[in-house]
Amino acid sequence: MGTYTRLGSYLLASELSADPLGGIHRGVMIAGSSFDRHVLVRTFSEELFQAGMGTRLAEAGRVVPLLGGARIFGIGYRLEGGKGPHVAWDYVPGRSLAQLIEKARQEQIPFGVDHALTVIQGVAQGIVQMQAKGVSHGILSPHSVWVSFEGATQIVDAPFASLVKSMLAKAPVARQKLAAYLQGPENDALQQDFFSLGAMLYELLTFERVPMGGDLQGALDRATLKAAQEEAPLPGEIRAFLGRLMLGRQPFPSAEAFSAELERVLYDGEYSPTTFNMAFFMHTLFREENDRDVAAMKAEQGDSYLGYTAAGESLRSGATRVEHIDGHAEEKTSQNNRTLLIGGSIGAAVILGLGYILFGRPKTDPALQKQMADLQLLKVQLEQQQADLNAKAQAEAQKTADIQKQLSETKSVDEKAKLQKQLDEAQQRKAEIDRQRQQADQQQQLLAEQKKAAEARAATVAKATPPPALPPQQEIPKAVPMQDAPKPAQAAPTPMSAEPQPAAPVVEQPPRVVSQVAPIFPLRAQQMRWQLNKEHDVFLRIFVGEQGQPLKVTVKQGISGPYGFDEAAIEAANKSTFAPATRDGKPIRAWIEINYRFPKRQ
Repeated sequence: MGTYTRLGSYLLASELSADPLGGIHRGVMIAGSSFDRHVLVRTFSEELFQAGMGTRLAEAGRVVPLLGGARIFGIGYRLEGGKGPHVAWDYVPGRSLAQLIEKARQEQIPFGVDHALTVIQGVAQGIVQMQAKGVSHGILSPHSVWVSFEGATQIVDAPFASLVKSMLAKAPVARQKLAAYLQGPENDALQQDFFSLGAMLYELLTFERVPMGGDLQGALDRATLKAAQEEAPLPGEIRAFLGRLMLGRQPFPSAEAFSAELERVLYDGEYSPTTFNMAFFMHTLFREENDRDVAAMKAEQGDSYLGYTAAGESLRSGATRVEHIDGHAEEKTSQNNRTLLIGGSIGAAVILGLGYILFGRPKTDPALQKQMADLQLLKVQLEQQQADLNAKAQAEAQKTADIQKQLSETKSVDEKAKLQKQLDEAQQRKAEIDRQRQQADQQQQLLAEQKKAAEARAATVAKATPPPALPPQQEIPKAVPMQDAPKPAQAAPTPMSAEPQPAAPVVEQPPRVVSQVAPIFPLRAQQMRWQLNKEHDVFLRIFVGEQGQPLKVTVKQGISGPYGFDEAAIEAANKSTFAPATRDGKPIRAWIEINYRFPKRQ
């Protein structure tokens, strides 16, 4: 059973984000001793507790109805004050925008203008909705924004933001950490929120915070797209938009005027802000964290929470879990009390054990049933993967045979060279598919062993005998998608001779396409009967990682309008496979440009 920290009505399972206000946790709600559902829980720092958060949190309850249950603010808000003040809302897998910026900076994965505008668009919609209800935010920062692994954004501190702002005078540490985003005019709540929004957009594009009390105009003039790994200055329309948000010149007179200008910047420029792109970026950036979350949540759903029920709590010694995290526990130093508690716990354990022996365990073990169901689901997924790989292998074999036939029939030297290159690439793809098929076979063997062990345990349980210890499960390797598959190692450079030689020039090879997936003609264009009698081209730039995986896809020249061509091309690019660029034989990250052509549809 996992270890949880009780906080009011919730059990805290894991801290997902720490920030100036406290932290955001994955929490569990239980029904009796069983799992009910997951929630996100905001805890507050000791500093804010001392400033009065425990006694004033109920004031935020007046703001929650004004938000109207909109998804942009989180759904199902519940507030609990007292010694451990906290707020909970429905669980959304993701991380804070502050974490996203920090990890993108550390991993040096480009966070371009389109991603920045996708985030800002979502946050801006929330600010506009708050202003329409007569509510301002006041402390907007990257810590306020939760970005889901599906690319959507939420302003998760909206209900209590104004309350926190009123406490900052008594919370100097939090105020100092938020200071860069609070430089707007204090006497104008709307312009304050606009300044904070501009400061966030500036940081998304430059990976730098807005300077404190300095020359903001100079900072904008000198700013470059470091987040996109470019030294180019900020685009003119973006710089002008930031100027109106942050410099107080030609300020937006209303939330509606601001919203209209944002829409113009978003869709009149050469950008493609889409949730799909953002979702792919989040899964690339937080793949390991997401996998860990999914595994932990699955374990939590099957856990037993008897020890955290009212009856179970009576068997536990020491301070309560909520006291542990808030620091308000009274020390129980009496050795006699501890002896009584331990003795009572042992006695209760003996009684429970006798009851188990006398009445027997149930014939059906829910945890075992769940494990069997998970293994069966994984079996189906592996079988589908194997079927897909077999189909790909068959298609590649047919393609190879066709190329070999053409090669034997052609007499043109140029044509033979071209066909030979195609044949080499086809053979590389076939080798890669064979490697993945072998890996899938190994996964299925491991799965069969685990399933056999689980079935043996189920049979033992059915006979009402003590079950044998389940052998440690071997971790099943994850299926490697085609675009993430590691590429064959590059040939090592020839060692230099002992004699002094001139410095060899750096040899760089650009990325290349290994398997380009054809885009699907968008259904929206077909339904709208839009220019079906002509071809359409979408030019993409793809940032390829060291293992050949597409880390980022941007539209260099697309097709404007709601027809879906750009999205279809991006989806095809993300499914394609690449060979990474190399520098002196070592794989590196680099851009590649690809044209996707959509043929005529009659």
